[in-house]
Amino acid sequence: MALTLGRGLYDALRLPKHGITVMAELDHYTDKTKVYRYVDQDGGLHFYRESTGGQQLELSYDPRNPGRASARQALYGQVMVALMAVVGLGMACGGLGFTGFQIFLALRG
Repeated sequence: MALTLGRGLYDALRLPKHGITVMAELDHYTDKTKVYRYVDQDGGLHFYRESTGGQQLELSYDPRNPGRASARQALYGQVMVALMAVVGLGMACGGLGFTGFQIFLALRG
């Protein structure tokens, strides 16, 4: 959870500054998300899933890997993703630490 959210936050912060920004068009709907299509600078067609947004969505993508994109997020959204990543990382570290402690106690006798 922490890695997924951390990568999403990293992309949300890095791609608008160092990537290429395009307007993606709504292509179709799935059960829970909207699927947007965008074209990279070489003419390749790519798709991006997002649950929010209208007919168009502003995306930034990595020019070296055009399939890796991120929608523009408000500061509130970025803070919430960062908070969830920190909580997830804390839970993972706490779980591993507690497991290690229990193994230590079991081996000690």
